[in-house]
Amino acid sequence: MQDATGAFPATPHFAVLGAFRLLRLDGYFGSSLVALYVTRSYKTTSTSTLQAASNMLISKEPPPNFLFEYSGSGGADIILRSHDSHHFRVPKSYIIDSSPVLKELIHKTLDFPNGASGEASHPLVQLAESGAILHSLLTFIFPVTSFVPSTAEDAMELLSVAQKYQMVSVLAHIRDRIARQNPPFTKLDSAVHIYSLGQKYGLREEALQAAQTILKYPMDIADLEDKLDIMPGPSLYELWKFYQNTRAILASDLVEFRTSSSGVSDALEGFSCSAAAVSSQIPHWLDDYIKSIGDAPHLFDFVEFNMALAHHIRNGYRCSCESMPNQTIRNVWEALATVVHSSFEKVSEIHVDESLTTLIPS
Repeated sequence: MQDATGAFPATPHFAVLGAFRLLRLDGYFGSSLVALYVTRSYKTTSTSTLQAASNMLISKEPPPNFLFEYSGSGGADIILRSHDSHHFRVPKSYIIDSSPVLKELIHKTLDFPNGASGEASHPLVQLAESGAILHSLLTFIFPVTSFVPSTAEDAMELLSVAQKYQMVSVLAHIRDRIARQNPPFTKLDSAVHIYSLGQKYGLREEALQAAQTILKYPMDIADLEDKLDIMPGPSLYELWKFYQNTRAILASDLVEFRTSSSGVSDALEGFSCSAAAVSSQIPHWLDDYIKSIGDAPHLFDFVEFNMALAHHIRNGYRCSCESMPNQTIRNVWEALATVVHSSFEKVSEIHVDESLTTLIPS
């Protein structure tokens, strides 16, 4: 944290209290002096103070006997307690500003002073989340280094808690951090796992992103039966409905794309296959490829597109497709991609309105 001049302190302050090591980080929030304390029990004495503090700060879990405290002028005035009894002494202003739900809960606690209270007579707010999740959440609220849990399950739970407490900016920040920290999942089992967690934790955006990734793979109902160890039956059923809806809407949109004068014909810009029938506006290999996507959405892939063209040429067709301009190929692919992505968006809206809302509270 920064000092009064805007610089970060060169070293933190340390002290040893019995079996515990106390780390104090001094800094300023605006014009107010702030001290952040974190305690941890260490079973060995071979680790240096600085190394121990470093290990603690990079940990993805709250340490045992975790204490998160801001003190001094304008410092901690409430205690958040997790369900596993970790205490977080914090200024309520940061919490209230970040969450209307917690704002109401804190005000209710303050309205009943005879209720639970914590150390130093600070009002105590009991929360349902674990210390690990609250620890991660607070790093996205206060001006400290933020991090997300290392497992997909815990990261999704963190997102769900931010969503539960209606922390709009925090939720966006967490999603951005996850996106930058983790490459997009491309394997089917990973996508199915994320879809299942999205359903479990009520995360529409994550469930839909995973479902769209799953569309890139061939699928039938027998394939989904093999995934019962990853997600429960009701979620598999919702996924199958999403897949079926996608095929129906996509097939309809692709028919219009193939037949409309503003569709693929417009993208071809007058190009035609010299081996095709005179009445045909579209090369038959391209028409067949576009139709195939409606039956199997996973075929929407630039490699598959080029393979369809190469197969047409390899079959001995001496036609103008051999010298189709690169710009024409790009125009056709971009126009097709626009149609397919638009169809996916339509399905996503239907899936949210008709399916996810039956499982996910608004």
